[in-house]
Amino acid sequence: MNDIDDLKATVDEWNNGLDSGDIERMIATCDPKTVTCNNGIPTKVGTHAIRDKYNPLIAAYNIKSGWEYEHIQIHGDMAIITGFFTGEMTDKNTGDVRRGEGRLVIVYRRVEDGTWKMCLDMDNNAS
Repeated sequence: MNDIDDLKATVDEWNNGLDSGDIERMIATCDPKTVTCNNGIPTKVGTHAIRDKYNPLIAAYNIKSGWEYEHIQIHGDMAIITGFFTGEMTDKNTGDVRRGEGRLVIVYRRVEDGTWKMCLDMDNNAS
């Protein structure tokens, strides 16, 4: 595999973890000091912020995520990915469906073992 394929596999692992409700799978793709700048909430640092955001969602909803790459740029051991996300969340109790979409910028860094870890997650929802 090359760097682009490795990065895409890492993004897929995050999405597969989200879709299967496996927060540990998601966290495994992240740097411990990941910065999250998500639409409508304050900027936070650390994987605890990811857990705080996603654990309640995973508990309440069956999630189906979608992703379309716009651009991947690699600078040595850093990579910037931009794209468009979609999400569908089905309430586990009522069956009600919520949908969302928007743009996303993710920054990854290559760590000592050669894998890529997310260090920035920034999104905005479509209006």
